[in-house]
Amino acid sequence: MVYVLSQNGKPLMPTSRHRKVRLWLKEGKARVVRRFPFTIQLLFFPSCQKTQNLTLSLDVGFKTVGVSVVSDSVETFSGQIQLRNDVSANMTERRMYKRNRRNRLWHIKPRFLNRNKKLVLAPGVKQKIDSHLQLIALLKFILPITKVIVETGSFDPHKLKNPHVQGKDYQQGDQYGYENVKAYVLARDGYQCQANQKGCSQKLNVHHKQPGGEGGSDNPDNLITLCQKHHEQLHEGKIKLHVKEGKTLRASTVMNIVRSQLLKKTPEAIETFGYLTKAKRQEQKLEKSHATDAFIIAGG
Repeated sequence: MVYVLSQNGKPLMPTSRHRKVRLWLKEGKARVVRRFPFTIQLLFFPSCQKTQNLTLSLDVGFKTVGVSVVSDSVETFSGQIQLRNDVSANMTERRMYKRNRRNRLWHIKPRFLNRNKKLVLAPGVKQKIDSHLQLIALLKFILPITKVIVETGSFDPHKLKNPHVQGKDYQQGDQYGYENVKAYVLARDGYQCQANQKGCSQKLNVHHKQPGGEGGSDNPDNLITLCQKHHEQLHEGKIKLHVKEGKTLRASTVMNIVRSQLLKKTPEAIETFGYLTKAKRQEQKLEKSHATDAFIIAGG
């Protein structure tokens, strides 16, 4: 498809008549606006500027976003967009360089009063939200979209950890009655070193299975009790732990934030859910993919 804008910038229906597009460009009747997706703007008023009703659908995801634009008779846009997951690491690296610059003689004074006091999202989360919004804006720019549908997911972290949680268990969970997470982890492990090594020392520490710099959290599933001796030996590389890594709920938490912000910033969007998409996809006997799901969401 070649996407077409009118002389005044209004999106028209796309065309697959590539020869005609080449002639327009050669004769100076059109100009290229974008290389990808390939979009032209007409420099004359065409005889017909009728458009069809187009539905834009997004299969919102943590790593991959499926997108489809469908009319009553044809799919005019389809794709899968890979989202960035390196923002947190890049911010950490940038922070290191800034700290090094400040430590030099010609340092830049640290600024603390230039922060936005409104809702501040983590850079990685904000990037995912912005990517969804930019995709919607781009497709509305090149196509006459009349309807937007997004498939989102609402996750319950308590249910993901304990499927049987209900009622007061949400307020009085496993950590209820303990002063903090460390006290709970020590009690959970019976105040015993979990390194499975001989010669433990008396002082106990709480160790992160996955370090915070690598995306680890302070969730009890990511914490384990070690004596100080074996804790130091572990960090020195003298011993290794043979335990399962803690289950992370980062993706679920991020998707909850993305859902709320996306629906807030696109009030015209209609929300749908995965179980409906799955039923329709199985009914049509189509293979699972993000692009296929987006096609189904749009009513394809």
